[in-house]
Amino acid sequence: MKESERMTKQPSPPNAFANQGRPAFVDGGTPAKKIWAIVTIVGFGVFWVALLFSLAEFFGARDLTIWAEVLTVAGLAVGILGRVMTVREVKEAR
Repeated sequence: MKESERMTKQPSPPNAFANQGRPAFVDGGTPAKKIWAIVTIVGFGVFWVALLFSLAEFFGARDLTIWAEVLTVAGLAVGILGRVMTVREVKEAR
């Protein structure tokens, strides 16, 4: 089915909840976009795990160590950087 045929088969009246146009994932992703998406997932994963360790140290009976706080900040920074770069890759691809 051609793109123009798919676009003309919209319900009448148009459904506000229908997916109109081509979503971004139809074209697939570039290798750079995929790598930045993995970096985002790993960064935010490290952030949440380190944050849980920090909270466990703070509220638990363990002594406070600096590594959990450093990993929390580093994971958040890497996650945000990865997300920004992923969005930038999507905008450049369009």
